Amino acid sequence: MSDAGPLDGTLVIEFGNLIAAPYAAMLLADLGARVVKVEPPEGDLSRGFGPHQDGESAFFMAVNRGKESLALDTKDWLSKRVLDNLIRKADVLIHNLRHGAIERLGFGASRSHDLNPTLIYASISAFGAEGPYAKRAGIDIVFQGEAGMISITGGPKDRPMKTATTIGDYVAGTNAALAISAALAETPRSGRHIDVSLRDGVIAVQSAWNALAFAEGKQPERVGTASPYVAPSQVFEAVDGHFTLAVVSDRHFRVLADSLGLPELVDSYPNNEVRMAKRDALARKLTSVFKMETADHWVTVLGEAGLPVGHVLTLSEALTDPQARHNEMIVEFDHPVAGTVKTTGSPIHIDGAPARAASPPATLGQHTRPILREVGVDPDSIEKMVASGAAVVS
Repeated sequence: MSDAGPLDGTLVIEFGNLIAAPYAAMLLADLGARVVKVEPPEGDLSRGFGPHQDGESAFFMAVNRGKESLALDTKDWLSKRVLDNLIRKADVLIHNLRHGAIERLGFGASRSHDLNPTLIYASISAFGAEGPYAKRAGIDIVFQGEAGMISITGGPKDRPMKTATTIGDYVAGTNAALAISAALAETPRSGRHIDVSLRDGVIAVQSAWNALAFAEGKQPERVGTASPYVAPSQVFEAVDGHFTLAVVSDRHFRVLADSLGLPELVDSYPNNEVRMAKRDALARKLTSVFKMETADHWVTVLGEAGLPVGHVLTLSEALTDPQARHNEMIVEFDHPVAGTVKTTGSPIHIDGAPARAASPPATLGQHTRPILREVGVDPDSIEKMVASGAAVVS
């Protein structure tokens, strides 16, 4: 990507906490936007999450690169005027504060649009801006539970379980960044109020499972790593570990049977309907063959035959994988406090290069003084704000 990025010249104000809004704003920063992260004097809640690297939270740094940190007590009258002036200049305001909190700070959608009629105002809410659940508190495990995701995750005999990652946060952040980018592309620019619900995002990403419930009128069975649509498609066991294999067509199954030297499997399992009906028996038959060789052997043999197959890697292995390194999915920054910091890179490539913000995650209040000067606060007033605790600098 070019040094500037397609969102160069765009000013984003983030009132973000934990993951969803910070992740959305980081995606915009990776695409070239200038992001000013407004934090309370104690900082984003995630700054307190361990593990820490020389006092800086690895959790916080994972979703906050490329931003400026403006740490203010928003109850202070001068801090409010500073934020008024920033919003007047901004293209985007994004927040994920609890229902009603941003209005109590004085920066709800109505007042923000009074300050800046063309502002793109993006709210990431738990259940939606309106409706019977609008005022409820929410967090990812709640959304996964109430979206039905926990009910379909795991194997038939497992207790309810969530996905390992907080998927609702990252999906909501991606949805918000997408909607903001669309609004930025509008000509002429008009003020927009975007609302992205975390729970809605979780419901949306399980669309294929939802289709089963619509079509069959009942709860789909949990199938572990298997697919509810095609077989065989799951994790298999080799002599030394596990690997993944997906057969998505009858042609693929013929290729698999030939690769295993078992062409008679095609007669026993001629189409996907039969394979799904006899999925467990087929899996047992295949496992008895796969356990005769290593995972490396099967990934090589079946991969060369053109089948979708892969290793089951640990996180450490995945993050040092040659393709991940080639795609620059691991980014190193020189952090002013934490030293060399690794964060996950952007999955977006533009003009042959990954989208990437140029600066490391900021320390709390790192940019407070220069931003206050930028909006016209005189030096004496800045020092008084710092001395009183209305502003935090680092």
